[in-house]
Amino acid sequence: MPASPTGWTAIFKPYREEPIVGWDELGYPLIVDPSTGKRVDVHDLTDHEFCNAERSDPAFVGVIPGAGYTVRWDDGSTERVLAFALESGGRLRPVLDSFHGYGEPFYPEDGRTAPRLLRPADS
Repeated sequence: MPASPTGWTAIFKPYREEPIVGWDELGYPLIVDPSTGKRVDVHDLTDHEFCNAERSDPAFVGVIPGAGYTVRWDDGSTERVLAFALESGGRLRPVLDSFHGYGEPFYPEDGRTAPRLLRPADS
């Protein structure tokens, strides 16, 4: 999916996501209709039901190797950092080895405490 220029994504049912490209004068979100290429109100699409708008994550623009870094969770367990993903806004997110070789960028969720980042010499 292309990055959203507004930082928001429209969610449809059956499941589909489209970047929100703006809002009309009444405040309704607009997307680009794939069949016409025109900006349309999300409520005007007949093939999908608009559910809600969600904040979209910034696009990743680069990756830096993990170079032996690990993270330590509150319970004392550790996970290897495969890489650091660079977001378009400049933030680095650790890509954790959560799925035994399949990386997943870390996003804090539901009040979960962020892990402590350990340099190779600290682990």
